[in-house]
Amino acid sequence: MLHYSLRTLSVLVGIVSFLSLTACGKKDAASVRPSGVPPAKLAAIILHASTITSGIATTGTVLAEQQVDVQAEISGKVVHIGFPEGGHVSAGQVLVKLNDSELRAQFEKASAQLQLAEAQEKRAKEQTDAGAVSAQQYDQIHAQLESAKGDAALFKAQLDKCEIKAPFAGEAGLRKVELGMVLQPGTKVTTLQDLHSYRIEFSIPENQMAGVHTGMSVNFTVAGRADTLSASIFAIEPGVDPDTRLLKMRARCAPPKGGLRPGAFASVVLPLQETAALWVPAHAVVESARGTQVWRMREGKAELQVFQPGTRTPEAVEVKQGLSAGDTIMVSGLMQLKPGAAVNPILAN
Repeated sequence: MLHYSLRTLSVLVGIVSFLSLTACGKKDAASVRPSGVPPAKLAAIILHASTITSGIATTGTVLAEQQVDVQAEISGKVVHIGFPEGGHVSAGQVLVKLNDSELRAQFEKASAQLQLAEAQEKRAKEQTDAGAVSAQQYDQIHAQLESAKGDAALFKAQLDKCEIKAPFAGEAGLRKVELGMVLQPGTKVTTLQDLHSYRIEFSIPENQMAGVHTGMSVNFTVAGRADTLSASIFAIEPGVDPDTRLLKMRARCAPPKGGLRPGAFASVVLPLQETAALWVPAHAVVESARGTQVWRMREGKAELQVFQPGTRTPEAVEVKQGLSAGDTIMVSGLMQLKPGAAVNPILAN
């Protein structure tokens, strides 16, 4: 029994020794393998100052040179309509006439009282000069004359309002009234637009307003026209809208062949300009809750770097702050990057 136990023990020792040597061999083999993931090979660029040709694109609205809603100022029944719908009207032309019989009677009565007051004032003046009438009596008669003048002027003004006239020459819109209709103050009669020139109203972001000034030319297009039109900025709002951070302005253009329709949508482009700055390719920019970012390589590893953008074009974004010339920026494979990941940049420039 003892001999058998010793033999068994010897076999066990041999097995343990074999296993130990095998384990050591595996450990040595593992020690010679490369550790970690190999650096990702991604396209990159090195930032440097460059000049890019850019323009400011925005949207706007076509306006007439002048446009107004023609409205009634007093109440009255329509007895005459004197303009063609959609036709041209002259400045001062009567568009709608209201029944003025009652006001005319009141005006004639006030005019007669005015004539009487003028005659009384004239006699009182002569008698006062002769000493027959006191200065106090003359003052009372003169006051009555001034009151009569005021009454006559009031009824004349009301009478004039019975004729609703065009404030300027232009194109009338569709009429909103009919014969026999009783109008109230503020009732819209029609629209009137002066189309001898057009205004284009548009806005730009506050960070792009540098260099924009009156007299600058802009290009714009409208739906339904294949051509590009030009206009000149003639007015700029003094302040930026605090709600939208936009600066509003207007440009004027001569009427093109075929004309324009006020209210039409306009695609506006301010003149192209060359700007020297650091520019990041648009496809390399990452937008997130943290802001505008790019993947930058620092000491062989990728990191997300926030920067302040400036002018944007379809191809590139201007760098205001946050990046410097000489930075290496990753421009491909951005979805597979993680902060701290090793990268092997392949420079594209």
